[in-house]
Amino acid sequence: MSSIPNPAAGAKAQAGAQAGAEAGAGPSAAAAPSAEVSALPLSVVRRESGRPGPVRPRLWTILSRLRSLALGLALVGAGLAAGAALQARGSLPWQAGDEGAAGGPPPAATGQETTAVFGLGRLLPDGFVVTVAPPFGAGDARIARLLVAEGERVEAGQPLAELDNRPQLLAALASAEAAVHLREAELARQRVFVEASRAESRAALERSKVAAATARRELERSQELLARGHVTRATHDDALARSEAAEREVESARATLGRYTADTPDAPPDIAVALRNLDAARAALALAQADLARSQVLAPAGGVVLDIHVRPGERPGERGILDMGDIDKMMAEVEVYQSRIGAIETGDTVEITGEAFEGAIAGTVERIGWDVGRQTATGADPAARTDARVIKVHVAIDPADIARVRRFTNLQVTARIITGEGT
Repeated sequence: MSSIPNPAAGAKAQAGAQAGAEAGAGPSAAAAPSAEVSALPLSVVRRESGRPGPVRPRLWTILSRLRSLALGLALVGAGLAAGAALQARGSLPWQAGDEGAAGGPPPAATGQETTAVFGLGRLLPDGFVVTVAPPFGAGDARIARLLVAEGERVEAGQPLAELDNRPQLLAALASAEAAVHLREAELARQRVFVEASRAESRAALERSKVAAATARRELERSQELLARGHVTRATHDDALARSEAAEREVESARATLGRYTADTPDAPPDIAVALRNLDAARAALALAQADLARSQVLAPAGGVVLDIHVRPGERPGERGILDMGDIDKMMAEVEVYQSRIGAIETGDTVEITGEAFEGAIAGTVERIGWDVGRQTATGADPAARTDARVIKVHVAIDPADIARVRRFTNLQVTARIITGEGT
């Protein structure tokens, strides 16, 4: 059986707790009443002890979450501050074109004149790299045969590749040539025919003239006999009819001869038609020859084959068939930060370094660009700026150093432009 709580026992316990608190004997004395109070029901403690009850577990959870949130906000703020610091130092001299270690716009003037400007760039053949594409009208033709290899030197107009439509175009050319020969033979036949017809027409005209003269004399004799009464009117009418018919034959023969007679040998209609047919055949032949020429890819200029993008059996894409350039003359295309371009002049001396060759090569500023664009050459530093505004400076490589770098087209280099020496 469960026992019923004794109110008297509770009162004694409360009196003992108050006595211990008043005694103030030390920590141990204060701890005992607290433990005893905690053992009582929460309602009893709040009502009878006069002290605040213990904090609920939910309040501790809320406070713990608030502390975690504050700690997270502090970490985010620290990260943003670190990112801003990295962004402030991100534009290095070889990416922005500035000389100092910090990027961005040049620092405030300190009384010392800047004597050099740095920039990243790349090596290129003089005249740039030429991408050779298929001829216009090649359509879906594929590469049938490559006639050159990488590193091979070619001359202007030299065949570089053949397309797989060449056999069909050769057949079309042969057909066009045969058509021209046929039209030439037709023209020759027409000329012979016209000449023979001209001779026949002349002979026919002469015969008709003789016949007309004979008929005219018979008519005159018939008129004399009719006047004397020796012939009838019917006989005279027959002679008149024959004379008129002979005159008409003369006119017809003269018209026939006029068809084959003109101021020039090619004026007769039959010859003119044959000539026009021959012209059309020759035009078709020229078209077939042009189509056949487009089945071969020719070098647009002299140079060296740098890279081949397709192989036999492949259809050339947007990258073209191959890249070529004149590596006997090399240049560097350097990107200089827009705030430093004013210090550079044509003729300034340039020192160029790169990872693919030892030491530095010399150059001279040959041309300064007119367009401000976005930076394309970047360094290896992940914190470096990649959105700087730059102007391209074209540097001519010293002929004595070209042999060292002619194999390094598109090599990224660092240029040090010594200002104040230009013209």
